[in-house]
Amino acid sequence: LPALVLLLATMLVRADTVVKWPSLKKLDDLAERCEALAEKKDVGKLRKIASSVKDAAKLVQSEASPNGVKDSEKVKVLQGDLKSLGDSIGDPDKQDGEELTAILAALHPIVEQLMEASGMPHVHEEEKTK
Repeated sequence: LPALVLLLATMLVRADTVVKWPSLKKLDDLAERCEALAEKKDVGKLRKIASSVKDAAKLVQSEASPNGVKDSEKVKVLQGDLKSLGDSIGDPDKQDGEELTAILAALHPIVEQLMEASGMPHVHEEEKTK
């Protein structure tokens, strides 16, 4: 019985533990900016941010998931999706504008799913003020 109580207590503590993944949070901020720029069809600014996005995505997809993630298998799958998307960003200055816009617009939904699978809260600054 004491072992069962300890197991249940451990599960309760883990249930409200917030996962911290700084590089994923940074990528989320970049992805949100990309989504807004893609909606405005601002290819010029997307070209400027694309290399930073590619580097941030590469970092997140290569890192081991932090302790306490909610669904580690889904995180691995989404990291693979992130790698594929990052690899499709070529030379931002020479890449077709529509293609680059589509790639960068697709980033935020993957990042949101990755945060959800990790157990991270997904709140942006303007959402906090609403």
